[in-house]
This record gives sequence, structure tokens and C-alpha cells, in this order.
Amino acid sequence: MEKLLLAMLLVGIILGATGIQVGNALFSDRSLSEGNEISTGEFDIRISKDGSRFYDDVKLFEFSNLKPGDSREFNFYIKNSGDISVSTLMLSFNVEDLENGKPTAAESLVDNTTDIGELSKNIVITKLSVTKEGQTYTLDQYIGKLLKEINGTSISLLKESLTPGEQLKVTIGFKLKEDAGNECQTDTARITLKHLRRAVSF
Repeated sequence: MEKLLLAMLLVGIILGATGIQVGNALFSDRSLSEGNEISTGEFDIRISKDGSRFYDDVKLFEFSNLKPGDSREFNFYIKNSGDISVSTLMLSFNVEDLENGKPTAAESLVDNTTDIGELSKNIVITKLSVTKEGQTYTLDQYIGKLLKEINGTSISLLKESLTPGEQLKVTIGFKLKEDAGNECQTDTARITLKHLRRAVSF
């Protein structure tokens, strides 16, 4: 009996020393995760005349003294300068037709809209292509259209995402119609190129 009592006493001492009570565990622990964050990346598309320096706003071209049948072509570059891949990149021509001063004598004989120019009705798109990583594709559906016809149209430029740091070249060619008449003499078409972009959808 004394041995049994001693054994029970020893078990009680051991349980007490390890911090365990019969029916109640006193062990405890915890895990901690600090500094968790959610942030956004920078969404930044820039343009350039020659692909060397890129800007948020830059004048890309100016062609003057065109005569019927004259053609012109220009390139510009678009770069993803941000942290986010771009899945949609739209180009929009916004055209404003202006009468450049007082109509000439020849123009006034045929032009009855002396406050609005007619030049964009006489400019034909002859080339619209995109080059990315050495691969060029042509946007044929716009070739042969008048500048007036695509005014305000959103033109999709990407076949695949433009990743951070990547750039593409856009080439645009146009021609003043050979049969352009006196109604567009001294007229000006003021063109704003706008780019709408969207991030990649997951």
C-alpha cells in the first residue's frame, strides 16, 4: 500500500513538473504573420517617334503642301513602360477638318462649307501595320478607307499581350486622292492619335 501511494505521488509530481493537469493540457503555442500587403503596379504606356525616347505626349508628324496623288508614311513606337502586361491596346484617330484661312478663289467656286474643311474626305489610308519582336502584321481591313471613315474608330493593335518593357512599331501610310478637287485646297486635317489600354485579365 505504501509502494502504491508512493508511485501515485511520484506520478503526481511528474505531471505537475511538466505543467500537465489531468483532463486539462496547459501547452500553448501561436503563429504570427506580419507585414502582409496588397498593392497595385504602375500602368504606363508611352509613345516615341523613333523608338529611342518615350513620352506621354509627343507630336508624331506634320506634312504640308500636299498635292493630289502625293503619298506619305510615318512610324511611331509604343512601349509598355509599366509593371503590368497589356492585353488590349486600341488606336483611335480623332480628326478635325479645318479651313486654313480664307478660301482661295478656286476653292470658293466649289466649296459651300467655308467653316469646315474637306481634306479628310480625300485622304486614303494606304498602309497600317504593326511590328512586334520582328514580326509584322497588317491591319488590312483599314487599307483603302478614307481618313474621314475611320475617324473615331477604335483600332485594335495587339495580337498578344505587350509585357513590361516590350515595345511595338506602328506604320501608317496615306495618300491624297489623285482626283482631290479644289474644295480641299489649303485645308488642314488636325489629327489626334489616342491609345486606350487595358491590363491582362486573369
